[in-house]
Amino acid sequence: MSIVQPSRPNEQPGGGGQPPESPVEIELKLRAAPGDIDRLRGAEMLARIAAGPGTTRSLTSFYYDTPDCALQRRGITLRVRRIGQRFVQSLKTERRGDGLARGEWEVALPAMVPVPDAFDDPEAKALLDGVPVEALAHLFTSRIQREIRILSLPDAVVECAFDTGTIETRDASDPVAEIELELKEGRAAALYRLGLAFLDEIPLRVSEVTKAERGYRLVARRPPGVMYDPKTPLSTRMTVDEAIAVVLARCLRHWTANEAAAEDGGDPGGVHQMRVALRRLRSALTLFKKTVPSPTLDWLRDESKWLAGALGPARDWDVFLGATIEPLDTMRPDDPGIGALRAAAQRQREAGYAAVRQALADPRCARLHLTLGEWLERRGWRDHASTATLTALVEPIDGLAGRLVAGAHRKVVTRGRHLARLDPPQRHEVRIALKRLRYAMDFFRPLFAEKRAKPFAAQLSKLQDAFGHLNDVATAEGLLLQLTDGSADPALHRAAGMVLGWHARGAESTEPELLAQWDAFRAVRPFWTKE
Repeated sequence: MSIVQPSRPNEQPGGGGQPPESPVEIELKLRAAPGDIDRLRGAEMLARIAAGPGTTRSLTSFYYDTPDCALQRRGITLRVRRIGQRFVQSLKTERRGDGLARGEWEVALPAMVPVPDAFDDPEAKALLDGVPVEALAHLFTSRIQREIRILSLPDAVVECAFDTGTIETRDASDPVAEIELELKEGRAAALYRLGLAFLDEIPLRVSEVTKAERGYRLVARRPPGVMYDPKTPLSTRMTVDEAIAVVLARCLRHWTANEAAAEDGGDPGGVHQMRVALRRLRSALTLFKKTVPSPTLDWLRDESKWLAGALGPARDWDVFLGATIEPLDTMRPDDPGIGALRAAAQRQREAGYAAVRQALADPRCARLHLTLGEWLERRGWRDHASTATLTALVEPIDGLAGRLVAGAHRKVVTRGRHLARLDPPQRHEVRIALKRLRYAMDFFRPLFAEKRAKPFAAQLSKLQDAFGHLNDVATAEGLLLQLTDGSADPALHRAAGMVLGWHARGAESTEPELLAQWDAFRAVRPFWTKE
């Protein structure tokens, strides 16, 4: 990716605006404890690559929007920042695609009052078109002490900003301690390599959350949002090489977009969608393994499995407290045993989310993120590739996609043969194969006729739902054993028996439905064939 710099404002205080050269900002944001940031500032490795001693600035930024957050709903941020005696207005967009790029326009102003019409760029004007300027209000403020170092790398020049301070609303504040790496020259892979070098010096985390997003959350007092199943933007014009990059980047984006919600724990969808993203990532790596064999690919698969596993208990207890126990809780709201069961499960859920936070704070998680990002940006699967591999990479993706989906389908059919006679562990293997088929179908679905893919997807979903219910019952058995093991409370044991009996009866009654859905799935027409 070749990078062109974003515009910079007129250096004179109160000066007029300069038209932007290119409205693009390429930035990687890292979080760390303030003490660790101080250690990194003094690290020998930083001194070796720094072009000079650096500069320090006090930055006060006012963020503006309408009372109904019209700008936020458009995916843009309007900010006026004071830097010494200068005032700079910035307009930023959300991330463009799945990389590190965001749209950015800057213009100098005479005061800390927004002037949206000051932007000369047509794209910036279009983004603000129709916004009632008179309704803009100051929503929140960031007060930051920033130390800037220019870092000279063999293949890039990077502006490194060490930020500490606060984000403030009228009645709340949030501390800031982060490192922003902005690409000035070179390729974006250099930012990830620099992040890995920093990780060797101090514990840190990769952050997808901007100061503006944090400010909006403070204003609204809401938990982080959840991203559900993003579509993979493939086209038949893409090569295999391009498609691998798109699929893996979308998996990474799905993961990182849900990390804050998973850590917060307020919405069960956060940890669920992050686990889905990691499973999709692992499935994608497995799908492409034969096409682009690589030791890094194998390592990424293993590490994504570790991280998904760390999220598992929290998800299991979310399901237990929801779909598993709610039917009995609704029917018997005053039953002391059900209440005791719920309380015990809630404690286990809290322990599960503590494990989630521990895993996300583990440098192992940051290393996985940074390594995957760097590998993606430079398309590292080409490293040491054979002539045959390089030839395969420039082929159109649709041929390989059809073969991969067909292979996933064959595994389902093979594992599910004589389904009625399979024991629970064997049925579990069928369920896993169905998930892998689902992920392969989701990745490559845009390459095929939707009128053929839609009925196949609908039948696959019905079959997965039937298998999923059986899996939830099996998981509930293990969780109930955890809750009752070592307890002498008869009410707790009685409630556990009621929950297990309720769902076991439901599982037994769904057996005919499962077999019927299996037969329907076997009969549905494959969408990836030419006929």
